[in-house]
Amino acid sequence: MSVAEAVKTEGRRLVLHDVPWAHYDALLELFKDRPLRLTYDRGTLELMTPLSIHERYKMLVGRMIDVMTLEWGIRIVAVGSTTFRSEEARRGLEPDQCYYLANAAGVADWSRVDLDVDPPPDLAVEIDVTSDSAIRLGIYAALKIPEVWRFDGETLEVLRREGDAYRPAPASVALPSAPIAEMARFLMRYNLGDDTALTREFRDWLLKSIPAPEEG
Repeated sequence: MSVAEAVKTEGRRLVLHDVPWAHYDALLELFKDRPLRLTYDRGTLELMTPLSIHERYKMLVGRMIDVMTLEWGIRIVAVGSTTFRSEEARRGLEPDQCYYLANAAGVADWSRVDLDVDPPPDLAVEIDVTSDSAIRLGIYAALKIPEVWRFDGETLEVLRREGDAYRPAPASVALPSAPIAEMARFLMRYNLGDDTALTREFRDWLLKSIPAPEEG
């Protein structure tokens, strides 16, 4: 394994080049119980430990998705930062958050989701406040994840997969009634220091402002 680049950022990021798949696979096992994100793209391996602001945004997005699916009666299965990988594509990553909705019925065993036999998640969430997830979008596309939500600290953007790339979309397909712009406004209040109050406020706003989707 040769180290062609080592970059330290606020989020404690290290990039290695010319890393064989077998070494990536071994590192996944070595660090499986540690808060370390490994992103692998055809020999380039990024290792990063997230900062608290990254985790704050990630958890608040999750809470809002929980509220929407609970209040609207939508089946959803959260798989968090599960490692998704494809040896054939030589790519792998851990999303910040990840969800099955329409594809949930196709997963055979929730204790071990495997893209070799299971469908991809319907939705992934990326928080871009300490790193740029643009380099990860090619990996998401190779893994056939149809939709990514990306938050940069101000704007929550919906990206839909079109072939090998993602394009901005005006609304989510995974959760069509999700109030994307309003979610960003709530996320920017991350420093309130009371997730219960913030979640309750979002739920109250949602029930008053967004009609429950019709069952289809």
